[in-house]
Amino acid sequence: MIFPVLINTSIFIFLSFLHVYWAMGGKKGMSAVLPSFEEGHAVFTPGPLVTFIVAAAMGVFAFITIGNLDIFREYVNLNIFKYATLAIGFIFTLRAIGDFKYIGFFKKATGTLFAKNDTRYYSPLCVVIAFVSFLIFLLD
Repeated sequence: MIFPVLINTSIFIFLSFLHVYWAMGGKKGMSAVLPSFEEGHAVFTPGPLVTFIVAAAMGVFAFITIGNLDIFREYVNLNIFKYATLAIGFIFTLRAIGDFKYIGFFKKATGTLFAKNDTRYYSPLCVVIAFVSFLIFLLD
């Protein structure tokens, strides 16, 4: 049980710190992580506040995932962590499927750097996160 929890928790902490870096003005890797039109213009450009919100969400996901080890039993019922982990699994399953336009396995845009990285790295990572989340939910 501890191994799957540590996998997802580590991924979420890494992603949280990466988003904090970007929110604080870091530029490395930004061109490869934002969906873009075929002309190379970003579909959207999130500001620092939105990026911090994503970083906070990743931190909350890490907290929820580690909570499955029942280390917060004095404060929160384990079932809350279990069902929140199930919800995380569904969120990342939906992200892997995508919007059928710019993100996910079923996207139509395929010629951009983001689209290539999304197919190779981001969507498969979402599948791994979802699978491990479902595994954590099922393990007792």
